[in-house]
Amino acid sequence: MINWHRLFGLALCDYFTGTEYAVEMEKDLARKRQVLDILIIRGHGQPLADPCDGLDALRPHNLVTYKSGQESLDAWAIEELIGHYVNYRKAYAADAPAADFGLYAVTTRHPRALFSQTEVAAVKDGVYRLQVVSRAVTLIVLPEVASAPRNALWDLFSFQAEKVQQGAKTYRWRQPDHVPVLNEIYHRYRELGIAMPYTFEDFRHDLALELVQELPPEERLRGLPPAERLRGLPVEERLRGLPSQERMRGLSPEDILGGLDDAERARLKELLERTEQRH
Repeated sequence: MINWHRLFGLALCDYFTGTEYAVEMEKDLARKRQVLDILIIRGHGQPLADPCDGLDALRPHNLVTYKSGQESLDAWAIEELIGHYVNYRKAYAADAPAADFGLYAVTTRHPRALFSQTEVAAVKDGVYRLQVVSRAVTLIVLPEVASAPRNALWDLFSFQAEKVQQGAKTYRWRQPDHVPVLNEIYHRYRELGIAMPYTFEDFRHDLALELVQELPPEERLRGLPPAERLRGLPVEERLRGLPSQERMRGLSPEDILGGLDDAERARLKELLERTEQRH
């Protein structure tokens, strides 16, 4: 099965780059391996600006279970998340109050079975609240969230071609090495037979154009041979700003005369004669 959990975790790592939150993936919570999909911990840095729907009330410790379009979010997954919360709190944050912990279940497929088994309250489009004893779990159904720039990350994992396309065009990556992650996301969608009207090649081209515009001129031209730098420039643009001595450097008298018309040659002859008379 495609490791969508890893891709989702890497994307969240990028999303929280530069903020006060750090992301850990596949957190081991016990001697017998029990892996939590994603852990988001508040630390030092900038507050999260314009968060994705469902992430607007993050706590110091946030435990996330994620189900891709190939998996179902059911009651067992919620119970497992609660168990991870208990183990994590005992092992890593025993002195922290209960209010310091947030529980999240992010899913691509609408959890119909779960909704039929328990009472779920709608918060906003694609965001729900599930109460489990004393803990509230925030459910985020990715394809159902509102179409907005703040939700571009959610769109990338929606398993819907148009939303993925919009997410790729809108999401602004924080980390410079994100291209391999996005490349893998697109290839995985293609393996599943989900057509991408906005291909990765299109995105890479558009992204390159955006990045080039942000570079200083010397960075844009680095590595280009002189012929490539001058391609498309008219002669007058190439010579603009150069003193006469620089323009003439390297030219033989024959080359110089060959570029003059009859009137210019006569004028040059006259100037030379005047110069000789002075000397």
